[in-house]
Amino acid sequence: MEIMTLLPLFIFSIIPLAFLGIAIWFTISNLNAQKERNAILKEIAKRLVVHENSKKEEL
Repeated sequence: MEIMTLLPLFIFSIIPLAFLGIAIWFTISNLNAQKERNAILKEIAKRLVVHENSKKEEL
């Protein structure tokens, strides 16, 4: 009978922890995706600078 009284307490303590875990996972995955996008954009910017410098030298 004691288990039945502790079950709601257990359930209501797990739900907020699950939401917290999902929020942390979502934040970390977004930060990793942003980091990857930034690396791609830096590479594109480097190529544009090289391309721009080669055009200036041709003139």
